[in-house]
Amino acid sequence: MQRRHFIRFVAAAACTATALGPLAATAQDFPNRPIRLIVPYGAGGVTDQVARALADAAGRELGQTIVVENKPGVSGTLGATQMVTTEPDGYTLSMAPVVIFRLPHVQKMRYDPLKDLTYISMVADYNFAVAVKTDAKWQTMQELMADAKASKKGISYGTTGIYGSQHLTISELARVTQSNWTHVPYKGDAEAITALLGGSTDVAVLSNTLLPYVQNGQLRVLATLSEKRAADFPNAPTLKEIGYNVWSNSPFGIVGPAGMKPEVVKRLDDAFRNALKDQRLLNVTGQFGMVTNYMGPQQYDAYAQKAFKSEGEIIKRLSEAMKNQ
Repeated sequence: MQRRHFIRFVAAAACTATALGPLAATAQDFPNRPIRLIVPYGAGGVTDQVARALADAAGRELGQTIVVENKPGVSGTLGATQMVTTEPDGYTLSMAPVVIFRLPHVQKMRYDPLKDLTYISMVADYNFAVAVKTDAKWQTMQELMADAKASKKGISYGTTGIYGSQHLTISELARVTQSNWTHVPYKGDAEAITALLGGSTDVAVLSNTLLPYVQNGQLRVLATLSEKRAADFPNAPTLKEIGYNVWSNSPFGIVGPAGMKPEVVKRLDDAFRNALKDQRLLNVTGQFGMVTNYMGPQQYDAYAQKAFKSEGEIIKRLSEAMKNQ
């Protein structure tokens, strides 16, 4: 009798496990195959390089490969857009720049940043700088600003996309100084640098992807957009130091589709949090003057709520200023 009861118990347990299927396995087995991480910028830029170092470190934490997939375009929002049609199983994630909160206030988007995404880990902040070729006539930001005010055509400047942080910051600078700038958007840092070196633009306003070109003497940084001086460009003043009350922070993190299971989110967050301590990753962020800025899921989600509101206010203010010009 005891043996028959035992057999029935084992059979019932097996049936229960079979009925639960993937649901039972999710928490225990995740991840059991490679994870895809979308980088919404072109290969070779600072986001791509940081993403690959982060993916390598987090993949070692998870015991699975994290494969980076570049999807440049639409100002860095293609990753967020793809999350709308992605299964919330944790196997497809995206890097999320601050522009994902901004663009829905500018045009109709196929995603809602407050409804369609799961916020997993914020990881770091970009630093941006204004750079020119070393043989350019402008030696200081003040000289560049003087020409921007005098020029009817405007100073042409390359960035990584329309309504990105660089675009909005220079637009705000143009507004408060009554200067003329012509925006030229590119798909990534590498394209914008190539355009500057080739003479297609006067200026590039980019992340610390500029650093190697400054170090080898091809480019010169005139100013930074951060609130405080960047350690990698200690001789370059901030716009605020020069007298323009304009500055920009631009954090980014890891997101997934809405509806992800909390235990999967926690597993991923733990891996990305620990990855931020990896020396190889820190070498990459240090190379580009980036600052790690970790937030867990709850804090990152709260940030997203506030960022969506504040970005809407910025767009509204700039739109009203453009109407009055």
